[in-house]
Amino acid sequence: MIFRILILLSIISNIASGQSDLNTKDKAFEFIDTMIAKDKLTVEFLDFVFPQDVQDILLRVQKAMAEKKEWSEEYFSKNYKAGEGLPYHENFGVTKEEYQKIKDLDKTPLTIVVKSTSTINKYRTTDILTFSADEKNAQLFDLLEIDLKKEFIIFNNDTIPYHSEINAPSTTPFGEWHGYSWKKETSNLGDNDDFKVDKLVSKIIEINIGRVKQNNKTLFFIKYKDVNKGQINANVDIACYLN
Repeated sequence: MIFRILILLSIISNIASGQSDLNTKDKAFEFIDTMIAKDKLTVEFLDFVFPQDVQDILLRVQKAMAEKKEWSEEYFSKNYKAGEGLPYHENFGVTKEEYQKIKDLDKTPLTIVVKSTSTINKYRTTDILTFSADEKNAQLFDLLEIDLKKEFIIFNNDTIPYHSEINAPSTTPFGEWHGYSWKKETSNLGDNDDFKVDKLVSKIIEINIGRVKQNNKTLFFIKYKDVNKGQINANVDIACYLN
């Protein structure tokens, strides 16, 4: 499970990145108002598919680490470095060359597939947008609120500040797209603290909204991770098109 989380975080960080520029904040909320204009929206939930050889390697690593859970957690705590990941170990159940393919996930081409669809309703009261889901798989939108006047986004009662404008290149899984990002991160770890899974208390919320150049669809992406002393209370990584 730990390794799978790292993989997802790696994919996410390479999908959406940008530099903070508060001067674009007004444009960001104008963009939302334009792109989420309809009162009823179709949600296409997306999945990322690796080439088969990479999938096989990932499954073998996950299986090996699940079978050696205590060792995996200890190895992770002692050896994980942000931006570098984990160094190779034979207990991963793959060769060093195969493991390098996992380390190079950001260079691996992905195929996007629509795994399911749903519908949501948008409500506008003055300058506040709220949503309701018609099906269970879209209930995360019930937790979302966008205040176009005060210019903030709330998700699950957390206020997420504006972060940056995104001009993503054609090399992303979605192709070229333009949009904006909102992000909030809290953690009990300082820059010089040793990483201990059972001590970690953190919350990461990231929301990205954009327009994909190739199909002109609205891209909505959310990452929501809540950890309390190693216990994962929430771990959501969802990308979808809104039509």
